[in-house]
Amino acid sequence: MEKDLLLVINPTAGSIDYNLILSTAQAFAKLYDFKLNIYTTSGDDDAEDIKKLLRETNYDRVVVAGGDGTIRMVAKLLLHSDLILGILASGSANGLATSLEYPTELDAQFEIAFNGESKPIDTIVVNDKLCTHIADIGINAELIYNYDKSGSSGLLGYASQVLPTVYNSDYPFKFNISVNNQTINTEGILVAFANGKKYGTGSIINPKGKINDGKFEVIVFKTLGVKQIFKTFFEGLRIGDEHFEMYHTTSVSIECNDKIALQIDGEYIGKYSSIKATVNPASLLLAMPNS
Repeated sequence: MEKDLLLVINPTAGSIDYNLILSTAQAFAKLYDFKLNIYTTSGDDDAEDIKKLLRETNYDRVVVAGGDGTIRMVAKLLLHSDLILGILASGSANGLATSLEYPTELDAQFEIAFNGESKPIDTIVVNDKLCTHIADIGINAELIYNYDKSGSSGLLGYASQVLPTVYNSDYPFKFNISVNNQTINTEGILVAFANGKKYGTGSIINPKGKINDGKFEVIVFKTLGVKQIFKTFFEGLRIGDEHFEMYHTTSVSIECNDKIALQIDGEYIGKYSSIKATVNPASLLLAMPNS
């Protein structure tokens, strides 16, 4: 019996080939007996338009071809539903796909998106906003703001903004962290709220992270030199490294002396002096490789 599948394509995503996505989707829809409906984002009222489509048709899956921002927009509409989300990593960094160690080959991603088994994953709510894999406050959020403002693209564009960001930042920042019935006063370059293991750069910042264990990790990056900051963003951290503190938890509250930059899933959100993050367990059905 033919099932309905909604394909959401962001035509401006960093690494997308619109025509290739479209033709491959049509081939996989035929292979797996899906009736394919295409929605192309415009940047205007996309969430409302997609919400309307979801009300009008009983879809079996929603597949997103875009970056983490587009994936997060659609994921928010699918929380606590029986709709399966498939992802085709087409952004500049593709943090969620990288963190889940999805294959980089397009056909392999289509196979998962259209035919992979569904598994529930946790999400995080950060200041009332959805996070699918990693959010943070501090120097990385400043870096993402500068990257967006520069009009750069790709990992080289991201790397080009590291030095200007470091030299113009007011780090170290002071954090008052309430987590696991304790209060920690500390300082550092950033605090991450990590459901996944990796940034989009491939840097492993959360070696112990599991995306479906009902908890997330709060990682405090202590004051680092320029070389160490570069290594953190592009090589990751190692368990036992003295420059980091990690807390396994379901919620955390942070107070800062000044407003500090916040990013969620690679998108700059704004500056805040108070941050609250809470796990939303088993809240999203994601297409994953078949066992």
